[in-house]
Amino acid sequence: MGQEKQDWSNVESDQISVYKTDKALLELLDRLKPSSRLFPAHIHASGETAEAGERSLIRLNMLDYSNGKGEHTVSVYANINPEEAKYIYSALFCHLWEFDYSQEKIFGEPDNDGYSTVTKLQIVRYDTDAKGNKRIYPWYVEIQNGRGISVKNSNGGRYCKKNSYVCDKKVSLFINDKDMFILFSKAEAFIRAFELEYAFRANRIGNFSSLYTLLKNEIQAAAIQQIPGVDYEEEELQKAS
Repeated sequence: MGQEKQDWSNVESDQISVYKTDKALLELLDRLKPSSRLFPAHIHASGETAEAGERSLIRLNMLDYSNGKGEHTVSVYANINPEEAKYIYSALFCHLWEFDYSQEKIFGEPDNDGYSTVTKLQIVRYDTDAKGNKRIYPWYVEIQNGRGISVKNSNGGRYCKKNSYVCDKKVSLFINDKDMFILFSKAEAFIRAFELEYAFRANRIGNFSSLYTLLKNEIQAAAIQQIPGVDYEEEELQKAS
């Protein structure tokens, strides 16, 4: 029997926003996680021990289906933190003519050849081309996924050893100002909603607890008043004494 197709109409999506062409796709996915109760002011998980090393992230996922879909599709990803997403959004909001953001991360356990996973992300904007003509699609986004040899620096961080990087796959897209703004404005709004939700969760829990106690006392008092032969005022005086 053939494999049954997934019914995606009932599957919950973590997609925040997406930009599509007939050849490729760029989507922003929800990977946000709240901070530990020990660090409520952080709002976002930042890898603390109490957070089991987890971090609050926005994932950029890119697909290239110019050579066909299914097994022919090239899929790559990179992660940015919420502040980096806001930084990119700020460039769009301010209509910067030129912008350059790049990132390289190496992580994971080395394979048998000593290579760890590497992700590279580049987001740039150039207002004009080499001939001085105004670009219709001034934004360029590229993600590479590959391998490299991990080296520790003096601060305990990790970086990819020079000349060890091997690119396994790459996807890129040109995007106009409007579509790029829509893509990241949705992400900024989602992050802001997340932060408002978790920044005041302790206050909301405390307020709810106080309200619950108040209602409980009122309900109990009302119930006592309804019991025949019970003098409610006398009961209160006895409690006070």
